[in-house]
Amino acid sequence: MLRYLSVVILVITFFSSPVSNARPAVTFYTESYPPFQSLNPQGELVGFSIDVLHATQQYLDFDINIQIMPWNRAYKNAAKNPDTFIFSIGKSEKRLQQFKWVIDFYTVQNAIYKKASRSDINIDSKEDINRYTLALPRGDISLDSLNIQHKHPNVYLVSNQTKALKMLYFERVDLINNNNIGLSGSVKALGLKQSDFTVAYVYNNVELGLATHKETRIELLEMMQHAFDTIKQNGQFELLVKKWFPEPVSQQTATQEVSPITTKPDKSS
Repeated sequence: MLRYLSVVILVITFFSSPVSNARPAVTFYTESYPPFQSLNPQGELVGFSIDVLHATQQYLDFDINIQIMPWNRAYKNAAKNPDTFIFSIGKSEKRLQQFKWVIDFYTVQNAIYKKASRSDINIDSKEDINRYTLALPRGDISLDSLNIQHKHPNVYLVSNQTKALKMLYFERVDLINNNNIGLSGSVKALGLKQSDFTVAYVYNNVELGLATHKETRIELLEMMQHAFDTIKQNGQFELLVKKWFPEPVSQQTATQEVSPITTKPDKSS
């Protein structure tokens, strides 16, 4: 029988297993980002990445302690504290310099999205994005992927993708960045229609997965990798992929070249 994952919401509210004190606990930082990880109406932690961690738990000698918080805070905590992990984190060259990569969960397609009704927005190159306002989560991989280097009045930094989508829906910004899976999760979380939004520009594919601090003990990293290899070999991982992503999401051809974008100031919603 699998042990329960203990959950911390904003590092305040704890949900722990009655047997969680039997073994040491290791902290896994994350944000609410459906359908990978989020809280359902009953306050239970659910999602594809959560199910993956549940499946690996029985092959570990430690209990997984999940802490949910805004992504930027989760990222800073994971970068600061050895023997901790972070998920579902996008893989980039910059992040591979900051963390040890543990496992890949799923490959997604990053794109710029607009409201379907905005026929006036036309983006043929990354430079065209400069003409419009854009909402991005703090610490998001898009800051690296779009090579945002300077402050600019057209970029609004928010705490998560759901808030960015809400700004787009109410036309407080012209564009947002998300991936093909994450957008669907945010749309569902807000009770909106997928048809209200459309791709304006595709720029790359990225692996989402699990990473750890550079100084995390090698035995923890290898144990996590072994547990993941086990659920891939015994078919559990494939079943979880089919459960959460039963129909492959169509992907457009990504633009290969990404040059620096004129950048923007820190404004939160």
